[in-house]
Amino acid sequence: MELTDRLKQTDRKKLNRWISILLALLFFIPSSVLSSAQEDLSVLEERLQELPKDTSRINALLILGEAQCSKKNDIALIYLQEAFTLATSLNYTKGIGQSLLWQGRVYYYKDEYPLSIQYLEMAEEYLKLTKDNKNLAFLNFIKGENYRICGDNIRAMNSYNNALELAIASKDIKSISTYYSSIGNLLLDRNEPQKAMEYFREALQQTRNINDLSGVSNQLTSFGKSFEILQQLDSSLWYYNKALKIRTQQNNIRTIASSEYSISGILYKMQRYEDAELSLQIALKNFIELDDKTGIIITNLRLAKVHNKEGKANAIEGALMALEHARKIKNARLVSHAYKILSEIYEDNQDYQKAFEYLYQHKILNDSLFNTEKERILTEMETKFQSEKKDNKIDLLNTRSKTQRKNNILLVIFVIIFAGVTVLLFFLFRLKSTAYMHQKKMHKQEELIHQQQRKIIEKEKQILQEQLESKNRELASKALEMLRFNNTISCIIEKLENLNNDIKNGEETAKSIKDIIHDLDKPTKQNIWNEFEKIFKNIHSDFYSKLLEICPELSATEIKTAALLKLNLTTKEIAAISFKSEGSIKTTRYRLRKKLGLQADDGLVPFLMQF
Repeated sequence: MELTDRLKQTDRKKLNRWISILLALLFFIPSSVLSSAQEDLSVLEERLQELPKDTSRINALLILGEAQCSKKNDIALIYLQEAFTLATSLNYTKGIGQSLLWQGRVYYYKDEYPLSIQYLEMAEEYLKLTKDNKNLAFLNFIKGENYRICGDNIRAMNSYNNALELAIASKDIKSISTYYSSIGNLLLDRNEPQKAMEYFREALQQTRNINDLSGVSNQLTSFGKSFEILQQLDSSLWYYNKALKIRTQQNNIRTIASSEYSISGILYKMQRYEDAELSLQIALKNFIELDDKTGIIITNLRLAKVHNKEGKANAIEGALMALEHARKIKNARLVSHAYKILSEIYEDNQDYQKAFEYLYQHKILNDSLFNTEKERILTEMETKFQSEKKDNKIDLLNTRSKTQRKNNILLVIFVIIFAGVTVLLFFLFRLKSTAYMHQKKMHKQEELIHQQQRKIIEKEKQILQEQLESKNRELASKALEMLRFNNTISCIIEKLENLNNDIKNGEETAKSIKDIIHDLDKPTKQNIWNEFEKIFKNIHSDFYSKLLEICPELSATEIKTAALLKLNLTTKEIAAISFKSEGSIKTTRYRLRKKLGLQADDGLVPFLMQF
């Protein structure tokens, strides 16, 4: 008994891990099987013979093979092998790669894992040529499933990660969720349920985003497994039942069988043996319909355990039958598992001799599998080490050779660049020197032109100044002439008035003298002023406009006074020219200063001479 207990304790973790791997076979099925309706496949099968032997027929064969790969393996292989033959004859690379890919998937379902990996590796060469990331991702996923069920978790994890990277690159949300879930299941195998559930949550979110009910059911199942490992049986059963409800609605017998098998394990642990038996009967019926040998064996073994707990006599018979089937398919892990179940049944029946014998056989076979696996891993590691060692030497030599070649090439390039830069600098220097000389010459010419222009401008200014001075002299002369003329007229008028006063009689004579005075006074004044104003405007054309712009309210008398002040005439001279008194002119000057806004210190004449 003590030896039996020790053997049980040693193998319990390995057994649980291996059962989890077997269940992985049942959780994932091709997406097209879930999405394609059966009637559509029937129509495609009927039309298959009518299709020409081209890519359309290859694609149809691939669809049919994919749909049958998890149900009817042999029929699927017929479709896929025909697709491979036709694609090879047409040199249709994509068709060749996909046909090999799905043949590898079929052999996975047939439990022929080495053959499955062989086909997948051949498919990978063709799919890489087409850069089909989606199918390459699925290929890596299937390789991961093969490695995982064979116990090679390192390769399985690498394959899953490659699949996930390719799926993300192709933005295939449905596949991304599947590969997240695969990594989570692998973490469950390593007894890391908390970390695994992080991946399951991500996968569940992705499947819900695209309303993928199949994916949702898979993730719910994965949560059920996680809580089962954590011994939270009620939570585990709740998730399993929720997944089963979705799968029943979809009427997919493989996933229904998988869910019923998982539920039976929880019910067994909860000692609800009748309910467990009912779930196992449903699972067994579906596995038989699928001709899934692995599913049939593990279901019969669990059913034998349930029958034993219920006290039924056929428990040992059922377990022995399952053991025989495991031997027929040459699955050593299933045989080891069957030994383990038989040992437990005999122990419950207090047949400790038989229990010890089967447990001993389980231990030997399990150790053999472990040693074989260990030797395989060590051999692979040694081969990989030697290969990497040789590769490192070759890489080192290649690196040195490449470095030397690069250095030589860089030296040649440097010499060429240096020579080119030198020649370029020489030509640039010559060009710059020529441009500088030309610019210097142009600068001298421009300076000479500027000097000539300055001389011309100075001469023009001098001429204009002389003309202005001449005009001003003419204007001053005219003003003096007006002054003399006005004085003369004033004298004549004065004499006539005196004469008029001396004449005592003769009203007619007095009237005639007054008329002469009037005729001499008015027209003469006006004509002389008009002539003066005309000359003034020719010399100072914009004086009036500037003056009125500053102060538009100026009167005609004020404007005339301003014009005479600009000539720097005195108040007396202005009064004589304009036939007004000096007081009147002073008053006009005062009003002019006030309207122009001049202060007491501001001179009126200098201000007007600016215009």
